[in-house]
Amino acid sequence: MFFVLSKVLGVFAFPSNVTILFGMLGRLLLPTRLARAGRGLAFMSLIALAILGLSPVGNVLMVPLENRFPAWDAARGAPDGIIVLGGVIDASSPGNQIMLNEGAERLAVVPDLARYPNAASYFRAAAAR
Repeated sequence: MFFVLSKVLGVFAFPSNVTILFGMLGRLLLPTRLARAGRGLAFMSLIALAILGLSPVGNVLMVPLENRFPAWDAARGAPDGIIVLGGVIDASSPGNQIMLNEGAERLAVVPDLARYPNAASYFRAAAAR
């Protein structure tokens, strides 16, 4: 039940999905007595999608999150562990082939970091789970 609930509520985690849902709601309101509100909602969702999808606003909002922590530097010593964020593998591709998406560059540093004993032992223990 929690899995289904997380998937249903997960739709609302992306602003683009919420904007599309508002547009669909606006379209559904057109044949009702709330047609004026429906037109406004549909129009505003179209404008929001255009601004967020075609302009650099999305990237500008993402830069502070990406630069929140400094990149790892070997001069600071060996890492104690490795955390690789998920979402880089797309297993839903045709033919059951594993495909990497645009987040795959985060996997490129794992072999370099795994050379260190503490991080490598933790990496192997986490992979065995």
